[in-house]
Amino acid sequence: MKNPTLIGTAAACLMAAAFAAPAWSAPSDGMKSVSQLQPVWRTDVTGSRTEVVPLMKLVPGGSAAAVKLTGLSRVQAFDFGVRRDEVVSEATLDLSFTPSPALAPSGSQINFYLNGRLQRSVPISASMVGKPSQLTLKLSPKVIESVNQLTVEFIGHTPSVCENPADAAIWLDIAAESRLTLVKQRVRLANDLAAFPAPFVDTASNEPSVLPMVFTSAPTSMEKQAAAVLASIVGRMSDWRGADFPVFYNGTPAEGHFVVFATNERRPDFLHDLPKADGPMVTIADAPASLSGKMLVIQGRNDEDLLAAVRALGTDRPVMVGETFRVKKAEVPPVREAYDAPRWINTDAEIPFSKLMQYPGQLSARGHVMAPVQLPVKFAPDLFMVGDAELGMQIRYRYAKPMPEETAQLRTFVNGYLADSDTLAGRDGRGSRTVQLPAFYGAISVDDPMGATLTHSTSLGFSVSYERTIQGGSQDNCRSVSLIGHQMEIEPTSTLTVKGLFHHAELPNLKLFTRAGYPFTKYADLSQTAVFIPQDASRSELTTMLNTMGRMSAMTGAPAMHVHVTGDMNDLELAKRDILAFARFPAPVTDIDVENAGRIQEKLVEAFRAKSPSVQKTAEGAYDNGIAAIVSAESPLAGGRTLVALLSEGASGAARLNAELVNPAGLGSVTGSVAVVNAAGVTGFDVGEHYTVGNLPWYHKVWMTVIDRPGVLVAAALLSALFVGFGIFLFMRYWIRSRS
Repeated sequence: MKNPTLIGTAAACLMAAAFAAPAWSAPSDGMKSVSQLQPVWRTDVTGSRTEVVPLMKLVPGGSAAAVKLTGLSRVQAFDFGVRRDEVVSEATLDLSFTPSPALAPSGSQINFYLNGRLQRSVPISASMVGKPSQLTLKLSPKVIESVNQLTVEFIGHTPSVCENPADAAIWLDIAAESRLTLVKQRVRLANDLAAFPAPFVDTASNEPSVLPMVFTSAPTSMEKQAAAVLASIVGRMSDWRGADFPVFYNGTPAEGHFVVFATNERRPDFLHDLPKADGPMVTIADAPASLSGKMLVIQGRNDEDLLAAVRALGTDRPVMVGETFRVKKAEVPPVREAYDAPRWINTDAEIPFSKLMQYPGQLSARGHVMAPVQLPVKFAPDLFMVGDAELGMQIRYRYAKPMPEETAQLRTFVNGYLADSDTLAGRDGRGSRTVQLPAFYGAISVDDPMGATLTHSTSLGFSVSYERTIQGGSQDNCRSVSLIGHQMEIEPTSTLTVKGLFHHAELPNLKLFTRAGYPFTKYADLSQTAVFIPQDASRSELTTMLNTMGRMSAMTGAPAMHVHVTGDMNDLELAKRDILAFARFPAPVTDIDVENAGRIQEKLVEAFRAKSPSVQKTAEGAYDNGIAAIVSAESPLAGGRTLVALLSEGASGAARLNAELVNPAGLGSVTGSVAVVNAAGVTGFDVGEHYTVGNLPWYHKVWMTVIDRPGVLVAAALLSALFVGFGIFLFMRYWIRSRS
């Protein structure tokens, strides 16, 4: 009889050898290793979701309608990101394309790279040329990181024996139907504030950040102020992506990460076991009833501690490590000066390009055909030009020398329009040039320009274009061509100078508010802004306030550290600051026309002048008509100050307004002093009296007053002529008498 112990031991050894063999021996031909056959399971992965992204949305610099590759422009990159709290288990590219009918199937191909690694090389078959085609390609998820680049390379050939790479018949068109599909899983991250703002703020993808905020119940004014400051911090980080802040009372969102505010006396039920705070503190913890969600707990002894904790998050000084960050010394940051927003150009100094660049290599380009490099800049929205001003750039550059008997040209663009061009010397590889920027007379535009002129949001472009001579040949005398890629660099020491401009604006002008947050963003920390929101505001109205705070900080690049939030119409700060109000309609809206727009503006001004509660309480029988509005007028509490109110009636109206606020391009068509938002879109009305703000000299103010009044100009000219004529008459009489 066999020994069972020996049999068991032998079986164990055989099993161990079977599992250990792939670790030390190479798999035989036709076989795959264990790691290739079995998926790699992670214990920190939870859930799964599929994300489908149009490939054209991933084109660097913005969305494109289509992409065309040629013999000279053969490569196109597509950028995409993955959140830190996600992993990709599967990636699929569905490419829709049309190759030129002139291509030769033999040798023509499409190569796909992911983060520089070849994924697949696909030959262009005879059945593809000249016809719309589709291709499905699996990408390796092991290569995917937080920031990724998918590259498509086209290599095309024609049947010609003497092939010319510049032949217009060599092309491949990538259609807008192309898609990138990512299967993602959530990852349980460690509770460590060192990773902040991750996972609460998403800057890896192009999508807006969604960060719910949880309160015990209707928040106090100081709780709202703390939430407003935090929303501005998140908005600054999200930048052009946008940010959304749904509000919850004593509950948590169904999924995802969120922020919760808790004091020793007021805290949600799910935090009843949270130890009491001994000062301002920030804690990261696992969200209740969630496998991967995190919550950021803003905690303190009272509301003042909540504000101190949030302000500490907005500074660049704190180093946070571990689960809890305690604010040892609550400091109030200094008040910012006017027009010193980090994302606005200082018009009193010479600015080097190094301070305007957003990432290294931004002003570099290389390739056979180089697209212009872009340098986005923003100016204060109330700039006003009269007379002479200094608008120019000192550009220093380097470039690959053109071939003998060929030339190169440096071109400068303003908002896509050609502003300057210069032929580059063939013997030099560097140079400099002074470019005078096109002037604008009057107020700077916040709209898209009609020509090469500066606007509030301006894109400066630079490119070097090379003349290329590619000689043809014949079958008997064919000349091969080896293309040499070019390169150009705009030196970061180049400078931008904008001097001699004034600040002047005619208000109310909602276009300035929706595009630049003006006049509130004149002080980037909103130190001259009072936010009025009723104490009984609904959750959707709170979301509107928070979304507005995030949007304005994205415009300026500075958190709203000194904004004042109140629900009391008798608050004295309302008379000292510009007022940004969030409330319900002060009058019923039965139709959208100029008369009703004027009535809404009048009722709003009357409510603030009388300090009436009618603007902040829901009338009996109020209904959800799906309408929202943005109303502006001169503040009835202080001359020269501005009142802007974001009004909504019902949840659907607030949702429609919030959708516009979250989208950075939303409300782009707003004009006038009253804008109504409904299912049909945005309709603007210019009603009410206008007033001016700024530092325009008095003589220019006089000119601005009479320039649109021909009668006044004629009367002034007649009076001037009469005065001068009478002076000449008196002088002549005196002269005649002196001679007699």
